Amino acid sequence: MSSSYSEHCCRKPPVENNYKPKGVLVNLRENLPVYVIGPENATKAVFVFYDIHGFHDNTKQLCDLIASETGYKVVMPDFLFKGQKPFNVLGLPREEMIAWVMKNGSIDVISEPAALVRDWLKEQGVTRCGIVGLCWGGKVGPQLTGRDSFYNGAVLVHQALMDLKDAEEAGAPILALPSKDEPDMTEYMNILSKKPFGDKCGLKRFDDMPHGFAGAGADFSNELNVKRVQEVIQLIVSFMNDIL
Repeated sequence: MSSSYSEHCCRKPPVENNYKPKGVLVNLRENLPVYVIGPENATKAVFVFYDIHGFHDNTKQLCDLIASETGYKVVMPDFLFKGQKPFNVLGLPREEMIAWVMKNGSIDVISEPAALVRDWLKEQGVTRCGIVGLCWGGKVGPQLTGRDSFYNGAVLVHQALMDLKDAEEAGAPILALPSKDEPDMTEYMNILSKKPFGDKCGLKRFDDMPHGFAGAGADFSNELNVKRVQEVIQLIVSFMNDIL
């Protein structure tokens, strides 16, 4: 599973809907807007990494649902596009797309702005935090738990660009929720199972859903898609309640 990649994350366009996000944008600095939803006095938070389509109402809806179900503060920084309108990733050659993501969203690149968000959360009174990583965020999520003990675990939703080394680097429990388009994760999970927190890790495949089904590619007019998103939400909620 060396650097596994889903062609679908840059081939399937986002699905538009009429949802009106309930959160607000907080500018922590120039070029670092953060979507925020949840109680101002929350002591627990969920740090969401959006998918390749950036800020999108579907992904904001996911944040809103997590916040309403948990009562936690949910934050989603604009790491890739830095406040600019997301560029069209459709049709990009595979290597060009990967190079762009790694240039703008690798763990080494996002560690500094992620630390700013972390420090802001601490200033707000947050003491425990979990990660939800969609698409490329499913790669950096485990890496971040290995580099910063502030993060108590990560949920990987139709993850991309993953490598077995990501599992080796993980420093907290991981819940993987791949779609039908992601590769077999047996070896990845075997690595996690040998960690001190291995019994808190889990895997649930959604083999009737495509990559992106819970993010910008979610089709909330499709009954099955809505059902699967609800299942993802409940799995996230249960996992976060266990680790936070």
